[in-house]
Amino acid sequence: MFDAAHLLAPAVDISLQSTTGIAHGTKMQYLDEYVLGFEHDFGAGVIFTTRYTDRRIHRIVEDMAALSVEAFNAGLSQQYLIGNSSKKLDIFTNPIQVGYNAAAGGTCPFVGDPFDTLAVSGGVFDSNGNPVTDLAGNDNMCIQPGPYANGANPGDAVADGIPDGFVDPVRNYKSMEFEVNKSFAKNFQMRANYRIAKLFGNYEGSFRNDNGQSDPNISSLFDFTQGDFNLLGQQFTPGVLNTDVRHLANGFFSYTFPDRAKGLTVGTSVHFQTGVPINNLFAHPAYFNSGEIPFCADNTTNCTSARGSLGRTPAFGTVDLHADYPIRITEKSRVRIGADLFNITNNQRLLRVDQNAQRTVGVPNADFQKPFGDGVSLQPGFQRPFYARFMVRYEF
Repeated sequence: MFDAAHLLAPAVDISLQSTTGIAHGTKMQYLDEYVLGFEHDFGAGVIFTTRYTDRRIHRIVEDMAALSVEAFNAGLSQQYLIGNSSKKLDIFTNPIQVGYNAAAGGTCPFVGDPFDTLAVSGGVFDSNGNPVTDLAGNDNMCIQPGPYANGANPGDAVADGIPDGFVDPVRNYKSMEFEVNKSFAKNFQMRANYRIAKLFGNYEGSFRNDNGQSDPNISSLFDFTQGDFNLLGQQFTPGVLNTDVRHLANGFFSYTFPDRAKGLTVGTSVHFQTGVPINNLFAHPAYFNSGEIPFCADNTTNCTSARGSLGRTPAFGTVDLHADYPIRITEKSRVRIGADLFNITNNQRLLRVDQNAQRTVGVPNADFQKPFGDGVSLQPGFQRPFYARFMVRYEF
């Protein structure tokens, strides 16, 4: 991918798959997983199992640039490097960014040709197009032109001895599972499990469920630093991630009749799970992409974590039934007829809602928080209603 936002810099390696530089010292991503379990056989084929899982990501590979959103909107070009994001990372020359209050008569203190939000974009604006200020009350900022003391220009892919302003990626998964299995004996078998879990962090993984971005290791998540004007909301603040399902239970039971209706097998499947978090996602203030920036329910950052700030989708469950019966034709062949009945209670609970508060910067989304699905079975908006499947199979 080669465009104005992916400029190359000296002293970097080059990816064979793209023209984005790779920072020296970049290592492969990894995670640690610890599993502690207990299992006991009660006899008669009944086995009880319990497991505790702790899975944490410790290093990721992502493309990054050293600019804040306001620096980008002031006219400074991004230079991307692929590396291991962390709060200690130093692979760029940090722009020297200074705020000033133009409304009170303030001006940019730098001479020469500084990158200035007032001159380029008319000010600093959030995703709704509203003017914003930093913590000091400044309504604009500008960047000292280069070269800096290390001989590089602001944003160059040259270390300057100062951390670049990224954050540590967090993706922690913890779960406790309980399972009872009974192998097939005396015409009966059973499998049942329950899991309570929590998925917490600021990094979903190679695929972003929040905005549907399928760009492994080159997502937009670390393309900008937080900046002084907080235009990225709580993008880097850990919270419950999009696919967090707190409670989940499954049960599978079947019985084969030994005498009358010999060979008839009937079974049932039961599934229940709680809903997933609902986010208040604004458009990206630099890229204009929808579904990028998490904000609190009141459209501010005044909450502990904006992830899941709009609650969760409803819990839902299904009950399915199965039956099959063999009809002998010859000593070595038979015809088996059967039926599967899915969602026999005809539940049609809401599964997903549109979490994009905006279609693009400054443009509200009229479908925000309404049922959302992509039209295929992988991402339906509602549970599939009752349906059935029948089969005839010749066995020999």
